Amino acid sequence: MTFISKSLFSIIALTTCCWAQGIHPEWRGLLAGGQPVKAVYFFAGEGDNNNPVYTSHPTLPDDLHWNSDPASRARVMSRLAAAHVNTVVMSYWSDMPQWSPMALTVQNGLTVPGVVDAVQNLPLVIMPAIESGFDASHPQLPHLNFQDDFPHAQGTVNLAPGLIERIGWLVQMFRNDMNRWAQIYDMNGEARYAINILHACSDERGINDAAFASGFGAVAYQIELKYRIKVGFTLDTIGSGCGYIASPRSAGAALKAQPSVLAIMGFESEVFSGKLVPHDNNRANLPNLAAWKRAALNDWVATGVPVILDVSNGYDGHLVFPNSPGSFWGDNQSATDDRWRNWMSELKNPGIKGIVMDTWNGYTEGYAAVPTREHGDTVYNWLSDLLEPDPRTCSHMHYVNGTRTFRVYGAICDKWVQLGGDLGFGRPTSNEQPTVHGRRSDFADGKGIFWSASTNAHELHGLIYQAYVEHGSDGGCLGLPVSDEEADGAGRVNHFQHGTITWKQGDKAAVIHCQ
Repeated sequence: MTFISKSLFSIIALTTCCWAQGIHPEWRGLLAGGQPVKAVYFFAGEGDNNNPVYTSHPTLPDDLHWNSDPASRARVMSRLAAAHVNTVVMSYWSDMPQWSPMALTVQNGLTVPGVVDAVQNLPLVIMPAIESGFDASHPQLPHLNFQDDFPHAQGTVNLAPGLIERIGWLVQMFRNDMNRWAQIYDMNGEARYAINILHACSDERGINDAAFASGFGAVAYQIELKYRIKVGFTLDTIGSGCGYIASPRSAGAALKAQPSVLAIMGFESEVFSGKLVPHDNNRANLPNLAAWKRAALNDWVATGVPVILDVSNGYDGHLVFPNSPGSFWGDNQSATDDRWRNWMSELKNPGIKGIVMDTWNGYTEGYAAVPTREHGDTVYNWLSDLLEPDPRTCSHMHYVNGTRTFRVYGAICDKWVQLGGDLGFGRPTSNEQPTVHGRRSDFADGKGIFWSASTNAHELHGLIYQAYVEHGSDGGCLGLPVSDEEADGAGRVNHFQHGTITWKQGDKAAVIHCQ
């Protein structure tokens, strides 16, 4: 199956036309023009493979020399576009370059030299990210500690002065290239310039869900008054460390009602899951972590607030944070473990509005999409496979030993994920293929899923599946399955268009009953 990506050049043209007229509220969370977000976090700066805290080491010189070799910048961005990325989430560490995996150069408060220029003539737009934090060892830096600034500066009635100041810097940076600033539709179908807020929480005394949500509207209003542009926010709702944290169950309704809240967009959200085993590779614990991730995603999707799914290949920050009880997981620590990347891919569903990869070049925390010594081209290939189809549809390329195997997609993929994906049902052992009257994919341990437009997708396994195949599958007397295997008194049964196959305990073979 071939997936065709529409060029963002058409998206940029459409933003000045009919799309931003408030007539498509169902497009909330999509890029202006109607495309889903396909993003990566990106650090613009100089790398160093001799850095003692790197846990992934890039193999291509272009991924190390953003500052010293400006000619490399367009080549880097071209590789993002070739991997089906359409949005560069531009990180600048909120005036804290010492925390970045890259050596950054501060220019007018922003450590992003050359990013806007580098995406020219490419189907890419930029979503700037504003990080929060305070580094006591560098008190001279003009930090933004978002939780002390929003909705009001700590102990004052001043509306988010640090956030408003930084948005002003962004306006100046994009002033001659506003078409390169990513626009996302709000709840009214209007396109707003998107800003990602990492660690969006608050320590303001007495704050509640309504006040937190309305704070974003108040900031957006002030920016519109001052600069005559509409801005909106994608929010990384941090899971710990603040007096107030927006949870889906309590804050979902308020955030859904706020036009300036464009989407929930986490960043390595499992860090705050409470499910990690400290100082451990979490291999035995990985299914628990994946279950938490799926449940957290579903909780936000259920609120009706658009969700841009954050994914990664794994995490390993044990060198850069040696005194932290943090953990590492996924494909890290000198082993090929495909489970995490497979399970992240299986999270795609119609409830999300896009995907963001953490990150392109996060070398200090083990999440890098670029080719590296540790992973070769595996992560880049996985990213490309992940982003090629529409993320709102179920389409999964399965990896084994770091290598592509088979793709599951469409209704068969939906059924497979419903049954538990590779963890609950089994890994795919074939691409989807035609049958006499429908389509079929095979899975490990003698399982299959059949589909047609009239019968939908249904699974078969074990001796019932074996008997079905031996008697010609849907080319035989039974036709296609119209049920999954289910209980039938003391045995099991699958129903078909023209009969059944039954099995009971002790039988060495299933029995076919044609009508």
